[in-house]
Amino acid sequence: MSKYAEIVNNKPKLLILVVVGVISSLSIPVLLPHFDHGTHIYHLFMHTGGIILSVFLTVLGINAYYKMRTKKLAITSIAFFVFAVAELVSLLDATKHHYYELPAYEVAHILMIAMVGIFAYGIFRSD
Repeated sequence: MSKYAEIVNNKPKLLILVVVGVISSLSIPVLLPHFDHGTHIYHLFMHTGGIILSVFLTVLGINAYYKMRTKKLAITSIAFFVFAVAELVSLLDATKHHYYELPAYEVAHILMIAMVGIFAYGIFRSD
């Protein structure tokens, strides 16, 4: 078994690799300059979590597509990739503002992250 197949087929290892990769690539240019901006860093962490989950699901979707070769899996992989790009754009946009209120804007973000988290939970779940 190749190293790639070993990592992709072991979901916990893949998740750890994605977490380390995303956080290490975003920490210096995006996250570290905002650590002293109070609660603003939590908003940035929320977007980072969304990027982590969507990249993880994109990789799993691509792997499943290569195993099954169905259009549904290809479309699902593309959808998760688009969500990852949208979260990255939102993260970069959020670095321009240093204050947020909790109303609908934050609740909508939290619900979108929860949706992707439920997808990830469904993948980890073995019935």
